[in-house]
Amino acid sequence: MRRPIVLAVAALLLGGCTLAGELTAPTCPSSRRLEPAVADYVDFVQVGGITYHAGMRGPAGRELRAADLGAEHSVVRCKLADHIPEGKGHLDGDAAYLDRGTALYEVRGYRPSFRLAAWREGRLVLYEADDNPAARTWGDLLDLGGKVRRIAVADDHLRPRATIEDRRQVARLVALLLRSPLGTGRACPDRRNLFLTFHFDDGTATALAYDPPSRRLDCRHPLPGPFGAAVHAALP
Repeated sequence: MRRPIVLAVAALLLGGCTLAGELTAPTCPSSRRLEPAVADYVDFVQVGGITYHAGMRGPAGRELRAADLGAEHSVVRCKLADHIPEGKGHLDGDAAYLDRGTALYEVRGYRPSFRLAAWREGRLVLYEADDNPAARTWGDLLDLGGKVRRIAVADDHLRPRATIEDRRQVARLVALLLRSPLGTGRACPDRRNLFLTFHFDDGTATALAYDPPSRRLDCRHPLPGPFGAAVHAALP
């Protein structure tokens, strides 16, 4: 069923791994626009309290096609780029916008609480859930169960380091991940991370930063020891 209330684009990040500010009202504020030299914007949409980011999860698989779209889920009501008040401190991010009236679609085969998509400038943009206040485990945030074909490991320059392809091992690691507590995002360790890319059977993918010493994925709660051991064993 189509949701009558939508949010829309251009969140502000203050660094680290947490969202610094988000607008939850269904209408835009009247504040004046930030000057480009003061702040940049990170592309996001917020629907039903869930914040989705576009292109924030490292290397990915194929792009979406029109055939991947499901039902219309919601419609953008507020484009925030012209309405966010000046913030304090240095803001960092990339600018991207969805116009008011832009439709957000479900992605076939995935929960809408994990993935939505929208047309922008003639191409489909995939939005994936980054923050869901109702999520308690990774399985509440990510819809991976029964969908992952392989797990690729890359360094912080996105150079391939290893691939876990055994389907039983992949299924075991995905199950460990989905059962694990999500925790809250916090400052990442000041060291080089790996990227874990979960390649789905449909050719798309999602990737998250992974810190091996702490076993923290996307700067969240530490994952179980067996998960970290399997990633370590896969590395050259």
